[in-house]
Amino acid sequence: MKKIHLLFVVITYAIALSSCSNDEDAVSNASESQITGTWNLTALESNDGQSDTNFDGTSILTTFTEVGKDFDTVITFTENPNIVTSEGNYTTVTTTTIMGETSTEEVIGEDFFENNEWRLEGNILYFGSGEEEVGFTITELSDSRMSLRYELDETVDFLGFETSVSATYNMKLSK
Repeated sequence: MKKIHLLFVVITYAIALSSCSNDEDAVSNASESQITGTWNLTALESNDGQSDTNFDGTSILTTFTEVGKDFDTVITFTENPNIVTSEGNYTTVTTTTIMGETSTEEVIGEDFFENNEWRLEGNILYFGSGEEEVGFTITELSDSRMSLRYELDETVDFLGFETSVSATYNMKLSK
């Protein structure tokens, strides 16, 4: 059971940077000038995560939630060039249920956004570049608050097993 849980955690983090967001409930008037500046990470969660791994024809369904805590992360957006950096850390509490067994694990995260490019296109805030670019839907944006949503929906081959993972991540930032 521990191997399955570890496999699930590795898969989740390995593909977390490869999906795009959907723009339901998004703001319609986002501007780069509102995004530029220093923000504090105040919330990070996913309450609807699930994965389905096919082990030699047997489907193993996993559900999970992830909730952040102990936030000490500062995220800075600069313009010309558009670079996003972060400093500090936070803890993610992941609760996973596999075949009726539930386990909880805490992982300390650092450098939430490494030194990455960012760009705004409509209501989508993109991080990275090229094939490594990830889009977050801006669901709230004011001078002091920004909320982002990331829709993960991926199927990957990991160690010879096909795994479909889906989750909606919500992040809140404040100035």
